Amino acid sequence: MKSQKKYSVVINTTGLRCPLPLLKVQKNINSLRKNHEALIITDDPMAEIDLKHFCSNNNYSLKEIKDNQDGDEQLFSIKKDQ
Repeated sequence: MKSQKKYSVVINTTGLRCPLPLLKVQKNINSLRKNHEALIITDDPMAEIDLKHFCSNNNYSLKEIKDNQDGDEQLFSIKKDQ
C-alpha cells in the first residue's frame, strides 16, 4: 500500500463502531477528486462490508484492503471513479 503522503485524503475512524466509520467517510470523502485515492484507517469489524457497499453505490472503487502490521486495524484504499 502507498505511503499516507500519496493519498489525497486520509480518514482515520479508529475507535468508532458501525455506523460511525461510514458516516465519517461519507462526510470527509467529498473533497476527493476523480482518479484520486483516499486511505481509510479503521478497527471496526463491519467496515469492509460497509465500505464495499458504499463504493458500489457511490462511484468509488475499493482498490485495496490490508491489515496493518499489528493486525489491529485495516487500511482501505478507495478511488473516486467519476
